[in-house]
Amino acid sequence: MVHFEPVENYATFVQTVNATPMPLKKHIEKRYFTITEVANELGLNASQLRYWEKEFSSLNPRTNARGKRFYTASDKELIQQIAWLVKDQGYTINGARKALKKRKEVADAMAAVANSVTDESLDKKQLLDRLYGMKSRLEKFGEQTAES
Repeated sequence: MVHFEPVENYATFVQTVNATPMPLKKHIEKRYFTITEVANELGLNASQLRYWEKEFSSLNPRTNARGKRFYTASDKELIQQIAWLVKDQGYTINGARKALKKRKEVADAMAAVANSVTDESLDKKQLLDRLYGMKSRLEKFGEQTAES
């Protein structure tokens, strides 16, 4: 049972409560989005998203016990990339899959170069050699994606 202390002067109590600033509500970012929210936001159909889940193994939203899908912000970014490749650039599903794989490889290679730059034992010539190698890989990637 909850016990409350009696308030002797109700007017003073009300003034105190009203004068006490309430903490501001923090803006809470959504972590998960339903398939309908994602489809509406990106101008797609829910059926397209379900199909792309089957075709792109990296697109794997969480599901609850009833099978309802919940997408993260990174899932939404991936869906945007897929939509851009398929709808805007005219890639086939297979071509988009290959392009995304190449992008990941290039991003991983760039991250590896960035990490190696911090290595103090790396001299300038080695750094230039690695950067030129990265440049040629990026040019090849650009040529391959243009052909797809």
